[in-house]
Amino acid sequence: MQTTCSVLRFPVLAVLALLLLTGCDSVGEEGGTIVLRPEVSEDAEGRDIGFRFVSDGFPVGQLRDVSCDCEVDLGPFLQDQGFSKADLVSARLESARLVMLFPIDEQFDFLDQAILKFEADGLSATEVANRSGFPAAREATLNVLPNRDVTAFLTRNDFEVILQINARELVPSEEYEMALVMTFRLEVEGL
Repeated sequence: MQTTCSVLRFPVLAVLALLLLTGCDSVGEEGGTIVLRPEVSEDAEGRDIGFRFVSDGFPVGQLRDVSCDCEVDLGPFLQDQGFSKADLVSARLESARLVMLFPIDEQFDFLDQAILKFEADGLSATEVANRSGFPAAREATLNVLPNRDVTAFLTRNDFEVILQINARELVPSEEYEMALVMTFRLEVEGL
C-alpha cells in the first residue's frame, strides 16, 4: 500500500520527538491521540484501487454502481506506525481523486456525476464523496462530505469502495478504467 503522511501544528518539541520515532505522525496533548494521514491508492494485494467497465450495455444518463473488486486494509500501515486497528479512535476521508487510466486519451468530461461509497458486511453503504460536472482532464477531485466518520469501515477486514457513476456519453465497445487515490485522517490512541 502506498502511503504518505503530513504533520499538524503542535508544540515543537512534542512533534520533533514523535517524528524521530515514526517519521509521519503528530501528537496532541500528553496522553492524547496521534494523527496519521495515509494516502491510499492500492488495495490489500498491492493493486491499484481501480474501477473497470465496458461501455456496451452500460446505461447512459443514470447512476450505476461500478465495484472495484478489491478490499482496502489500513492494518499494515497502522502496524508500520506501531499501532493496530484496535487503536483507531476516529477516521475520516480527507480527499479523494479519480485518475483516468484507459482509454489513454479519455478525459473525465464523459461523466455527469459520481458518488463514492464505503461498504462492509453488516454496515450500510455510506456516501463519503461526490461530484457533479467533470472537467476535460485526466484527473478529477471529488468533494468529500465533511465530518463523515468512517472508523467502522476502516476497522473491518472486508472494507470495500463503490463508485456510482452517471455517464453522459460513452464510446461504443470501449473498456473504461479509472483509479482512486484517497487521503485519510486517522486518530489513534497516544503512546
